[in-house]
Amino acid sequence: MYGKIFSSLYQGTLRGCSDEILVFTNLIANADSTGLVDKHWRAISEETGLSIDRVKTAITNLEAPDPDSRSPEMEGRRIIPIDEHRAWGW
Repeated sequence: MYGKIFSSLYQGTLRGCSDEILVFTNLIANADSTGLVDKHWRAISEETGLSIDRVKTAITNLEAPDPDSRSPEMEGRRIIPIDEHRAWGW
């Protein structure tokens, strides 16, 4: 799949957060045409080379509200879970 990544990704509040940037760009690259990423965090770990714990931490941070976000939608969250009954898929 094709996903556009803007240079502002590296200039915003993720600046210096390499794990979050790596996980987020992996999710963008694997999103379907509607933006859905139905992918287990273990697969993200294997693809990025990050430990599962580091992926989970990065995902937690990407799911969290960002009061300094340029985008007010969803309180600045970058990703939201597909289903509250499972720990993966966004």
